[in-house]
Amino acid sequence: MTPQLKIFASNAAIKCLKTTTKLNSSVTVTQQMQQRRYSAAANPTKAAPAKPLKEMPSVNMLNMILGFLPGGKYKGADLNDITNDMLQDGDGNIVMIKGMFGKPPLILTQNPDDFETVFRHEGVWPYRKGFELLNYHRNVHRVDYFGVESGLVTSQDKAWANMRSAVNPIIIQPKNVKLYLGPLDSINQQFIKRIKLIRDPETLEMPANFKDEISAWTLESIGRVALDRQLGLIEDTNPEGRRFFTLLQRFIQLAVDLEIKPSLWRQFKTPKLREALRVLDEGLEITDKYVQEAVERIEKSTEVKSDAEKSVLEKLLGINRKYAVIMALDMMFAGVDTTTSTFAAILLALAQHPDKQQKLRTEILGILPAKDTPLTVESMKNLPYLRACIKETLRFYPLTSANVRSTRQELVLSGYTVPPGSEIAMVHLNLWRNEQHFSQPDQFIPERWLREKQHDSIDSNGCPMATKSSHPFAYLPFGFGSRSCIGRRIAEMELEVGVARLLRNFQVEFHHPADKPFIAYQLSTPRIPLQFKLIDLKD
Repeated sequence: MTPQLKIFASNAAIKCLKTTTKLNSSVTVTQQMQQRRYSAAANPTKAAPAKPLKEMPSVNMLNMILGFLPGGKYKGADLNDITNDMLQDGDGNIVMIKGMFGKPPLILTQNPDDFETVFRHEGVWPYRKGFELLNYHRNVHRVDYFGVESGLVTSQDKAWANMRSAVNPIIIQPKNVKLYLGPLDSINQQFIKRIKLIRDPETLEMPANFKDEISAWTLESIGRVALDRQLGLIEDTNPEGRRFFTLLQRFIQLAVDLEIKPSLWRQFKTPKLREALRVLDEGLEITDKYVQEAVERIEKSTEVKSDAEKSVLEKLLGINRKYAVIMALDMMFAGVDTTTSTFAAILLALAQHPDKQQKLRTEILGILPAKDTPLTVESMKNLPYLRACIKETLRFYPLTSANVRSTRQELVLSGYTVPPGSEIAMVHLNLWRNEQHFSQPDQFIPERWLREKQHDSIDSNGCPMATKSSHPFAYLPFGFGSRSCIGRRIAEMELEVGVARLLRNFQVEFHHPADKPFIAYQLSTPRIPLQFKLIDLKD
């Protein structure tokens, strides 16, 4: 290297160092020390002597109760604000909430080393507390119908393991999910037509209730997979399907009131609990009816299908009828709000970053040269930037605040001894906007998720592009291990097809206030009207 080149390289290195040191100062140190730190996290018995649980910082219960009363600091606050405030009242890293209203004590931690410790020691049957209302409905109120194996979100131990091992090959196999590319694409074509119908003809903006339209599209898509039929929601052709949609929306509202806010329903049947049980009973009745109709269609059909050609529902029915009903319920109750919020977040992020939107559209045009070009399994492989946009959206606008587990053995978390059976909420929310774990954390940079060969790895300043998380357990939007989200592949296909179709048809803009656009309950949900301006693209 010539002296001139050495000077140039040195100056460039100094410039990069100045630009990136503040943003990601811990990455180099983290990379050097990861192995030692992860070994200690994964083997807590070798860690330094731990403090007893009673010395862990705890939330003052009186202050907590007062905080939820009118005028209190938690009144109207979302779950993210509440958990963050409680962590700061502790040592900023870990805090314990003592049980109240029938709930057991809960430990909040935002230390990713703790996340690894919990996940590495959850055993072959991880215990994850599911939706309390669904659990009560299936394991108490309607145990006559569900029995021991009440579903993946509500059962535990061997009952959960039996069901998960049976349905895993059906739900998570890519070849099974790919069967639905054509049907989902057809549903999205209907959705595009619906958008044009309800869009304001002058402003080109969507109505204030566009979230409900997205939710209907989501349920229509999931119903096609779970029930092997369309529910008629987008074109509003099926009153019973619309009724199920209404029931689902009401259940989500009741779950917030009963599971997030202080409530006495665990002590006695409150009016809202009774309503929630009626809603779930009717939803079960409709789902059971649709599964029975599918059974009758299959029995009457003379078509001979190979195993590879059979639908998800047909494969589940091959195990037993109850599994088919339960998985349909789980997919619809767990999948609608999650996909709705993520889809809305993607559109908002792309509207706020038109350069990223245009880069994504260029990629989409490569597989959809015309608006009516059909999507194929092969063409969908050529969308790395789309998948990167989805990943970055999940980081930029987190869908959940935490992963929750019950410990199976004594563990050391953040220096404190935690006994078996403790409820642990691994709060990842703040980590995803923390420069200790992500460089340029407040910027929407899908490129961070691409392999270097897929994008220019040097920015305009001559510095490396933003990197992924410096800690492998800091970013887990779909959970971790055997109890991670079973519907991940289905949700990703829904989002990929939906975003590709919408961006092929419209330029997406948003011209309204968008400060804190999502409010977090059990899941984040839009708190602002989704009045996107959707401008038709030329063919």
